[in-house]
Amino acid sequence: MTAWRICVPIKQGLDCKSRLGGVLDETARTGLARRMAGHVLAVLQDRFESEQITILSLTRPEGWAHGWMRDQGRGLNPELGAWRAAQGDTPVLILHADLPLLDVEDIDALLALAAGGVALATDRAGQGSNALAIADGRPFDMRFGARSRARHCAQYPDINVIEREGLMADLDTPDDARYIRARGFAV
Repeated sequence: MTAWRICVPIKQGLDCKSRLGGVLDETARTGLARRMAGHVLAVLQDRFESEQITILSLTRPEGWAHGWMRDQGRGLNPELGAWRAAQGDTPVLILHADLPLLDVEDIDALLALAAGGVALATDRAGQGSNALAIADGRPFDMRFGARSRARHCAQYPDINVIEREGLMADLDTPDDARYIRARGFAV
């Protein structure tokens, strides 16, 4: 089995889930972000050793005694680039923390698709990148943000894109909240 290293960036504080500000107050958004991150980490711990998982955040999450990298405030892409550089040629998985429908089968499908190359999990709109698996150590510029799928795929024509609900259903907007709620996750 490939010894993957995983990074889960977690946004903390007043900015977390700000696009849900019209439907959830700050306390509710913070609690929601924590629950989703806890879910993603639990799924990862069902598949990997905790020592393979690093959280990228401003402060170490309460109760997390494993890998942690302090967010230096350079922006998500430079932070992830620094983390990835520290991993050398080890296969890496970057997985966002706002995937409340994620399960182990989603992770396994993504990693199988990445075998020997790169795979990306897009969002429901087909525009973003919710996860990125790089198995072969190739150079790769992190381009998370608006329309990141196209920016990531432009780097290599052989990037495999996976569309699975657990990987696609991130929770950023009121529409996302309705979609997730309809599938049984309390928002």
